Amino acid sequence: MCNSVTFEKREYRTPKELAALIGGEDALVWVQPLVPPDAVQQPCLCGVDLPQTLKRAGLRWRHGADPMEFFAERQSQVPC
Repeated sequence: MCNSVTFEKREYRTPKELAALIGGEDALVWVQPLVPPDAVQQPCLCGVDLPQTLKRAGLRWRHGADPMEFFAERQSQVPC
């Protein structure tokens, strides 16, 4: 089983799908420092550093029952 991210009842399973959620391919943080040019076309999220990617996108996350499941939500706005 590969990693997945669920946000607002939609599941994201590929780098391309996740990039659409977070604002583009450049917003993905990869596990390896040298990423092949076609990495975003990979069929699973295993090459993406999901905690760092979600944090950079301003999303709060938690694991599901399976540690490969990530549940993301927008960070709440705290009034000044």
